[in-house]
Amino acid sequence: MKSAICKAVFYSLILTSFIFLFEGNSLSAGPPSAEKPVIKKIEVYGNTLFSAKRIKQEMSLKENKWYNLFKKQRFYKWKMENDRLAVDSLYHINGFLQAQTGIDYQVDSLNQGRLRVNIFEGVQTKVKGFTVKGGLENLVSKQDKELSSLKPGEPLNLSQLGVITFNLKTIYANNGYPYCSIKAEIDISQDSAWAQLNFEIEPGKMVRFGDISVEGLSRTHEKVARRELTIKSGEIYSREKILDSEQRAYSTGLFTYVSLDAKNSSEKPENPDFVLKLVERKPSYVGVKLGLGQYQPQNLVADLTTADLTLEWGNRNLAGTARKISLSGFSSFVVFKNWQNLTNRFKFGFVEPWLFGTRTPFNFDLYYEPGVKSVIQPYRIESYGGNFNFSREYRKFTKFYLTFSYQQVKVYDIPSDTLEEFKREQGINIRRKMDFAVESDTRPNPFVPASGSYFQLFNELVGGFLGGDNHFYKLIWTWSRYNTLGKPNQIDVLATRVKLGYVQRLSKDKYVPTFDRFYAGGAYTIRGYSENTLGPKDIEGKNTGGGLMLIANSEIRKALFWKFGYTVFLDAGNIWAEPKNFKVSDIRLTGGVGLQFFTPIGPIRLDYARRILRDDEPAEGMWHLAILYAF
Repeated sequence: MKSAICKAVFYSLILTSFIFLFEGNSLSAGPPSAEKPVIKKIEVYGNTLFSAKRIKQEMSLKENKWYNLFKKQRFYKWKMENDRLAVDSLYHINGFLQAQTGIDYQVDSLNQGRLRVNIFEGVQTKVKGFTVKGGLENLVSKQDKELSSLKPGEPLNLSQLGVITFNLKTIYANNGYPYCSIKAEIDISQDSAWAQLNFEIEPGKMVRFGDISVEGLSRTHEKVARRELTIKSGEIYSREKILDSEQRAYSTGLFTYVSLDAKNSSEKPENPDFVLKLVERKPSYVGVKLGLGQYQPQNLVADLTTADLTLEWGNRNLAGTARKISLSGFSSFVVFKNWQNLTNRFKFGFVEPWLFGTRTPFNFDLYYEPGVKSVIQPYRIESYGGNFNFSREYRKFTKFYLTFSYQQVKVYDIPSDTLEEFKREQGINIRRKMDFAVESDTRPNPFVPASGSYFQLFNELVGGFLGGDNHFYKLIWTWSRYNTLGKPNQIDVLATRVKLGYVQRLSKDKYVPTFDRFYAGGAYTIRGYSENTLGPKDIEGKNTGGGLMLIANSEIRKALFWKFGYTVFLDAGNIWAEPKNFKVSDIRLTGGVGLQFFTPIGPIRLDYARRILRDDEPAEGMWHLAILYAF
């Protein structure tokens, strides 16, 4: 009896699951007639400037298509009002100030809706010209640059006018005049065809920063917060410096809340006092991480399963000075078969955010791996070393980096006469290096760049006076530019990149390791070729990498529909063993098209490329699936 009841309950649960699977929300929504109507058709009337397709793009209500199998396009009243305002806005920003939109709908017996969009466009108003009265002589060039976007003969855009007015106020607020008043009057002709714009600027009184106080600190020294401020008592007022001060204070990682506000701002004082309000984070933290991995010893074919344990303790605000320390330990154990310790690593880190009283972050980390001798690994490899890093911000978008790396490796329980051969087989190299880099990045969004540029000059010295097993110098120069072709809020970009690389060994009897050489071909360098297949090859046809790299890319990126975009691109370049081997005829050229789907973490793209300049290579095409743009 009990078994029969259990079976009945089991089959009931399965049946209920199928009902939910196929009926979706119908159980909670009631009968089909209670569901929101499916939008069968959207009709647009009265439009002459914009097509019906363009107007529908502005609307959140969409026609139901055959591919809307799981989520129908349904009608919602609140969306109808939003769409009415969106269509109105489309006309208003294009000079149709009197345009009005009406949307009504009808629902048939099948619960299918038909929307009718009625548009009264009116007369398009264009800019005749503009005048500026008042202002300050020393800011004329900046305000003229802002006003240059107003061009006679173009449609009057009230939204653009509001942005220009705000930006003019910002110019004055960043130069000591936060109480500046700007009036923008619009004189429209009798037939509404033309508009004369008249700006009147009243700077007001010059303002300087008053006293600055700090609130909310209990663990942190006050000077730690004050040194991040770019505003100083007695200096000329600047809104930009206020925002920069807030950003710098927050970037220390010491606070969960930062605000820098004027006291009694409603009274418009000439020397406003400011208060920096802060909420501190807890300084100490503990981390535990446990995971499973795979390890394949040199003398075994099968992989071994490992359990990896990481323990970490840190303090992000040591004694209230903003200095940071961290201690961590990592252990890996072979499990299931042998149950023994495989490797251990211990690490100590330290960060000094202000070196020698300047905003030059310095950090170093030291590590030690004692090595483990076991049945699986009948030898012990001991290693220790560290990294020392300096960075310096120059202006807003430019940074300098300097890094020193030291490493020492000792091998035990291997006969001395076979030690060097053992190191080569295991890929053991004592590596000591110094890196210096300059980087400038003005891209507002590095994942989907629509404007700005990126520049990096990277220098690396391995070995030399530092010692070690490898000795070479490496240089990489990268420049990218992104030009907006259409409206700033749309994806319509011409992107270009040039990348050069050079590596030179410093000793004739030494070689540049394989992983330090240059490679090209693939989704992020030269499409139309498989990953890392361009350049020098050995007698077996395997790619060996090279010492000279030249890559050039150009592509047009545009929006397509919904979350999709497309690109048309050209890639060129190659890899040479040494600079003396360079030949223009070796340069490879490819071209193609790509499709992107935009996600919160960046675009996922599918590119198709064909070889154009290929020498004696076949003219075949190739597909590339990748995350993010090629550059």
